[in-house]
Amino acid sequence: MNTKELLLSVLMSGPATGYDIKKTMENEVSTLLDVSLSNLYPALNELATEGLVTFKKVEQDNRPNKKVYELTDAGRTAALRALMSGGAKHRLRSEFIFILSFAPFLPRSRVSELLDQRLAETNEVLRDLDRREAEEALQEGQRFCIGFGRAMMEAQRDYIMKHSAELLATCPDDVRELNRAGA
Repeated sequence: MNTKELLLSVLMSGPATGYDIKKTMENEVSTLLDVSLSNLYPALNELATEGLVTFKKVEQDNRPNKKVYELTDAGRTAALRALMSGGAKHRLRSEFIFILSFAPFLPRSRVSELLDQRLAETNEVLRDLDRREAEEALQEGQRFCIGFGRAMMEAQRDYIMKHSAELLATCPDDVRELNRAGA
């Protein structure tokens, strides 16, 4: 999906300020997709010009005015069309996995560090999913996605905990051993 389609999809949940949309893109959408926020506001302006969103200017005391964006009927149709036509590919792209594929060439301390970092990150994601799940206003699709994400994170955590000793056993003890092996 392109940026404009992502913005339309985010607005399906209801009216939002540009700031709220940006936060949703940063905190939620970017955990699922690669998103570029550099053209967020120009894209919102284009959507307004195309008649897919409307906005109201809201004056604020002692703060800059803000715009609240809302889908038009045509915008909702365009968002649904984008969601219906997308390929829904699921990719596994991970620098972590790539680097660990070279574990037999890396010092055990580096591989252990990577595994520990990944476990910490996984546990942080699980805590975040717990927080999101506790929110009362979740739609069923959001609830499903949180559960799906939890299943993936728990499987990742469990796999690392069960198999890390095997991986670490393949690693040289230190850099000197690594240099001898390469010489």
